[in-house]
Amino acid sequence: MSTKAPTPPPRDARAVQPDQGAQAEQSDVIRRTLEDELKSVKTPEDAERIVAQLERLAAGKTEGQQGDAAARDPATAAVEIGRAAAGPATGALEAAAVIAETAQQTVSGTPDDTTALDAAQKVLSPTHEAITPEAASGAALLQQAVLRRLGPLGRLDAKLFLAINNTPHMPWLDRAAHAVALTTNGGWIWSAGLLIAKLFGVRRSGTALAIALPSIALSTWIVEYPAKAVFRRQRPFIDVVRAMVVGKKPGSWSFPSGHSASAFGGAWVLTTIWPRAAPFFFTLASIVGFSRVYVGAHYPGDVTSGAFFGMTLAELARRGTLILLRRYAPQWL
Repeated sequence: MSTKAPTPPPRDARAVQPDQGAQAEQSDVIRRTLEDELKSVKTPEDAERIVAQLERLAAGKTEGQQGDAAARDPATAAVEIGRAAAGPATGALEAAAVIAETAQQTVSGTPDDTTALDAAQKVLSPTHEAITPEAASGAALLQQAVLRRLGPLGRLDAKLFLAINNTPHMPWLDRAAHAVALTTNGGWIWSAGLLIAKLFGVRRSGTALAIALPSIALSTWIVEYPAKAVFRRQRPFIDVVRAMVVGKKPGSWSFPSGHSASAFGGAWVLTTIWPRAAPFFFTLASIVGFSRVYVGAHYPGDVTSGAFFGMTLAELARRGTLILLRRYAPQWL
């Protein structure tokens, strides 16, 4: 009888969550590994070589493919990243391999992904207090190398992202941004507000509720699923340009922003019913969009595109809903 140990199941099939002590230990191992690699980045030329290799390693690969590959491997994130560091590659190739493996682990969809993401945020952000001066210098050089290799619009988008995301994150503002992300996910905050307005007898609130519900639901669903699958834009936090993420990482592609689509789609629909309240509605939507950049979940371009798609789709849904209401439920108008 064979004494070979059975192959452990993929990490995404495991139901048991690792304890906090194990997660902290893994995060510390990953952080030290990344710091060691960043310390080797001494010049802009070093950074350019690493970024060029990162682009080669990532060429033709999607987040889903890389995440699935990481989830199928039974080894932990710390082990896989350690293997990348101990591999045959040296210098820029080694640093690129470690960073690429870390990015892959952050999108694995397993309990390890948050561990890897937490460690990456602590190291790859040049402004993070937990990083050593040598590693901070290397992270800054890599960040500048990434920016130089972007096109004009991409560079502007990334610089705006960094300008907003690297502002001082006060604890109360972090909590507020996190609350905004949770309460506006899917656009249901608009529907809840309209239900309250209906209960208090606000004029035309019933009409607004009948039109807004399908309009917001449709625009949000299309942006969150088909649109993101088509554009498949890489998320800001899996590139070398790392940002401090304070909210829950959405599980789909970053471009365009689903939060912004639902927020601006709702604002647009409600403005057609209460035009004088347009500044109020769009101010609320803008706060949602800004918060997505602030927490590091989206580039400003993602927010802008989400707003455009959200308003366009919401208007199409509004017109379709009006046709149906006039024909089958005119009492709601």
